[in-house]
Amino acid sequence: ILRTCDAVVSGSTALHILLPELGTGWTPADMDVYVPQRTSALMLRRLKVEGYTPVAEKVQHTHGYRYSDVLRVLVVSNGYCKIDVVVSRTPAAISPIFQFYSTALMNFISADTIFCCYPKLTLHYVSMANA
Repeated sequence: ILRTCDAVVSGSTALHILLPELGTGWTPADMDVYVPQRTSALMLRRLKVEGYTPVAEKVQHTHGYRYSDVLRVLVVSNGYCKIDVVVSRTPAAISPIFQFYSTALMNFISADTIFCCYPKLTLHYVSMANA
């Protein structure tokens, strides 16, 4: 699904996967999937086939972002797991990720790789504010 929709997983799920050996005292409550607008309908259709149904559309605030490249956030659930489908305002799904308020969240998982923007900081539990 990530490959066909040019999407990535980011947020707390990506951070949790980056830190398995160091351990985390928390578990992500949901999964954030970032997708470009042009493939957002395809992503929602694919998730529906997997048993997910729309729950809500989050009101878009710029909280957490310097300048918001987030067009909208659609929440889907299968009754057990919740996914926030974050639709990018730009042709690139990853644009909003680099606008996070903290470097600790500037990571993503694609169909092929795991990317960490600030590995020397993140992997040592250090982050900086993106002001």
